[in-house]
Amino acid sequence: MKNFSIRKRCQDYEPFDLVKLKESLKKSGASYSMCNDIIDEISPKLKDGTTSNQVFKLARQSLAKKSKVLAANYHLVRAIYELGPTGYPFEVLCAQMLAKKGFKTEVGKIIKGKYVSHEVDVVAKRDDVSLLCECKFHNKNTGKSHVKVPLYIHSRFLDILEEHGKSSYNAYAIFSNTTFSKDAITYAEGVNIKLFSMNYPKKNTFVDHIIRYKIYPITCLKSLRKRDANYLLDKGIVVIKQLKENITMLAQRDLNNKEINAIQR
Repeated sequence: MKNFSIRKRCQDYEPFDLVKLKESLKKSGASYSMCNDIIDEISPKLKDGTTSNQVFKLARQSLAKKSKVLAANYHLVRAIYELGPTGYPFEVLCAQMLAKKGFKTEVGKIIKGKYVSHEVDVVAKRDDVSLLCECKFHNKNTGKSHVKVPLYIHSRFLDILEEHGKSSYNAYAIFSNTTFSKDAITYAEGVNIKLFSMNYPKKNTFVDHIIRYKIYPITCLKSLRKRDANYLLDKGIVVIKQLKENITMLAQRDLNNKEINAIQR
């Protein structure tokens, strides 16, 4: 393949990285031969100045011809960003993931600390574990979570513990739809805060959990219009499983049966 540069979202240019594209395809579950077939198909369409978004769309379209499930996996990271602009749908997604792990969850609970009250994004309970969760949502993948995040969360946790004791709440977790800095990871590990993000834990990331438990956000659905997705997100319908259980909500939109059936597939 010829050497050329692609234009990123921030308008900077960088050399096209074939290995990076292959790795992103492999993470979706595509086989080695599938990756090569996709690259062979889209290579003639790539040139100097092609945007990273165009590369992504071409690769996803090619992958969708082979497997809609793998195409959804490939689109997953972007689909999570598309849950914005508010952080509430991301909180629901995190709660859904914890529910799959056997937790009973509450979203947006106010808990009194010794000195001040705190709004906790997700409270999850299972057996003898009472988990308080902070969900850090960024609209852009440049929004890394730095060490000040676990520092702040740890101080909130301590205030709540002073009021309620470890018998009420005994664990804390931070979810992020971007990445954690090295210092953030080091501090969180030191004070025993669990982290889930796009880069941590390395072999069990947040995306890995979504794929394993099949809790795909509705923004993965290519057949769902953005305005309809936003309508559903406002109603608290965040994952595809919820949509299937509440499919009649689409009848309130200007969708015909053919369009609704396409979304259900």
